[in-house]
Amino acid sequence: MRIFYDTEFIDDGTTIDLVSIGMIAEDGRELYAVSAEFNVSRLLTNPWLVENVWSSLPKKPCPRGHRCLSRGKGHLDYDHPDVRSRAQIRNLVAEFILATPDPDLWAWYSAYDHVALAQLWGPMSGLPDGIPMQTDDLVTEAKRLGLTPADLPEQPDGLHNALADARHNLVRARFMDAIATKGHNA
Repeated sequence: MRIFYDTEFIDDGTTIDLVSIGMIAEDGRELYAVSAEFNVSRLLTNPWLVENVWSSLPKKPCPRGHRCLSRGKGHLDYDHPDVRSRAQIRNLVAEFILATPDPDLWAWYSAYDHVALAQLWGPMSGLPDGIPMQTDDLVTEAKRLGLTPADLPEQPDGLHNALADARHNLVRARFMDAIATKGHNA
């Protein structure tokens, strides 16, 4: 069964620091988690991440009179149920994947997503049995079908929220499945 997922992360060319992960299996199960351990200060120095990722994370308002690194855009809400330690996220992701018969991972521009996922266990060699060693790429599948991103359904909202993006990956995949089936039956 396919699992569609997305990660949001801080990439400085050396480290991929997981911010959040969203997953949806074809049977409708979902998982969303925000890391309590990503470097908030580093994220807040990146205008693109502030605008596109920070805006979708669970936050608390900046306390009055407190110097706020986010310039008034709130503090990560460490008490929110979606905010978890990396160890908790690792366990939740493992449980989610291992509860899926014949798991097949899919993502949009999947290379970095797979690294962010795999690094929950440390080096790639640390992946536990049953966690796939690779993630298939929806962009490559679209190209194989002769499609461009403009040919695919547009994401209506939630862009760069890992769960919303994962859900949209499922929408894209089903759209491409229908095209592949038509082409195969033609």
